[in-house]
Amino acid sequence: MRQLTELLSGFFLLLVFAASVTFTYYNSIPVTIGIGSWQLQPLPVSVWIIGAFVSGGLLGLLLGLGLFRNLKSRVEIRRLTKALFEAEEEVSSLRSLSLRDTKK
Repeated sequence: MRQLTELLSGFFLLLVFAASVTFTYYNSIPVTIGIGSWQLQPLPVSVWIIGAFVSGGLLGLLLGLGLFRNLKSRVEIRRLTKALFEAEEEVSSLRSLSLRDTKK
């Protein structure tokens, strides 16, 4: 069963590679993309489309891994750790006071 899965995976990758080569061959007309007043250099349509798919896939992987959620959690942990340290220092200083100091 495992060999069949590996064979089908290899065939699928070969099929995707052949499709991308064919797509690149038939879409080789250079196109300039403008973003506002900023103009990018002319590249074939296939480069722009494949680049968009690759960058979207990478962005999706980064967001799917939860790197940004972990960053927010780390900041919150750091803030709470600092607050805990300050509270422990205050408790320690209050314990060191004598009862005479509190009556004044």
